[in-house]
Amino acid sequence: MKKTLILQAPAKINIALWVKHKRPDGYHELASIMQTISLADTITLKEIGEPGIRIFCDNPDVPLDGTNLVHRAATVFLDRFSIEPRLAINIDKKIPVAAGLAGGSTDAAAVLTGLARLYDKAVTVPDIMNMATSIGSDVPFVVHGGLALAEGRGEILSFYEPPKPPLVVVIVVPTGVSVSTRWAYENYHPGNNQSKEKAFGEVLQAYRRRDIEALKALVFNDLESVTLHRHPEVLKIKELLNSTGEGVAMMSGSGPSVFALFTDRRRAMNAVKNLDGMAVNVFIEHITRKNT
Repeated sequence: MKKTLILQAPAKINIALWVKHKRPDGYHELASIMQTISLADTITLKEIGEPGIRIFCDNPDVPLDGTNLVHRAATVFLDRFSIEPRLAINIDKKIPVAAGLAGGSTDAAAVLTGLARLYDKAVTVPDIMNMATSIGSDVPFVVHGGLALAEGRGEILSFYEPPKPPLVVVIVVPTGVSVSTRWAYENYHPGNNQSKEKAFGEVLQAYRRRDIEALKALVFNDLESVTLHRHPEVLKIKELLNSTGEGVAMMSGSGPSVFALFTDRRRAMNAVKNLDGMAVNVFIEHITRKNT
């Protein structure tokens, strides 16, 4: 009997992002505080009779060939365990594409962990993390989810308990705008790039105690300077979300998504009202704990 498995693939936000320098291998050395949120894609894995890996998605902007990270994830896993590819992957896409929310990476992570269950393979944590690292920089984090400090190129992870009760997260994505992660990193110039090690500790402490006022002066994203220069509407969204004084907003990853953190839904809704008339998609979500 052919087996089917359905999984959730959560988006992530960057509470802080420090791009240190470009490494000899072409990747950037970075440090980032990452948090998964309730906005998620639904991934369905299904064994099929015919050979190959077939990808289906309800969003026309998602590639259905080998360039999709879910295809790469499936290939890495099946090769690792010498399994003949006879697999269909359906992506019910809720996370905006090319928006700085790790939509492709989280789908790939769900495929990796899902295939271990689909084929009843006892995969060790180091093994699954090694496979994840070979696929993309954000994949190791979203395999686990929750709250983490990511270092290296994203594969060195230190996990923490997220804030309780969960903070409310407003995600705002300007319509018709997409940002290539590769482009953002290639156009980022760090200058003197002084150490931000101390700042990371302060951000993490304020975030975990739900201190929105402290976070206003602490959060940062080095890639904002790149994306905001090309897309000034992203800055406008950030300013409008911050204008109520009840939350803290910043760009996630390479953008163009802007997120804002609030202690409750009422404050979040007050800020969202300021976006009336703007060409944006808005999601009201909450932070999540580690994936189960």
